[in-house]
Amino acid sequence: MLTTQTELDAINQMLSAIGSDPVTILEDSTDIDVINARRLLKEVSRHVQRQGWDFNKTTRTYTPDVNTHRIAWDDTIITLKSKDNNVYVKRGNYLFNMTEDTYSFKEPVEVEVIYGVEFDDLPDCFKEYVTAKAAIDFQARYFSDASVSQDLQYALQIAHQDIVQYDMDMQDANILNLAGVSEVLQRT
Repeated sequence: MLTTQTELDAINQMLSAIGSDPVTILEDSTDIDVINARRLLKEVSRHVQRQGWDFNKTTRTYTPDVNTHRIAWDDTIITLKSKDNNVYVKRGNYLFNMTEDTYSFKEPVEVEVIYGVEFDDLPDCFKEYVTAKAAIDFQARYFSDASVSQDLQYALQIAHQDIVQYDMDMQDANILNLAGVSEVLQRT
């Protein structure tokens, strides 16, 4: 049966890039290579997701608490951009309005949000890309073999092509809808 890649599969692929043996569990591992691989996989995943893709970018409305007039911060948020020209940031466990220098919100706030998604919940092509990128970084930091690096770079190129194709497939792109093209098509 064909299944999608798991975090364990990704870690084992990273370990193989430095010639280490695969592991069967990740939780409570004391193996320093496993610990470093997991940390690096999360870093790379967050970096890739920070760009915002169809699976983790959305518009949300956050409503302030009725009593405190504060909006609790969602720890899965990677970036947040306001729709009302205010600047909002995380302060402690709450959303803070930098423009008005306040935690207090009278109305709901609409924002564009990029969320962090757990590795196992990523689309398959992103799992492959994150794993390939993390394997290159892991191998470069802890082993640094040029021939292995070249093989990993090839895998990364293929994975990058897959995420570009995924992104194009998920968009409703039409060249005829571009401003410059539609003007040329207008007949007078």
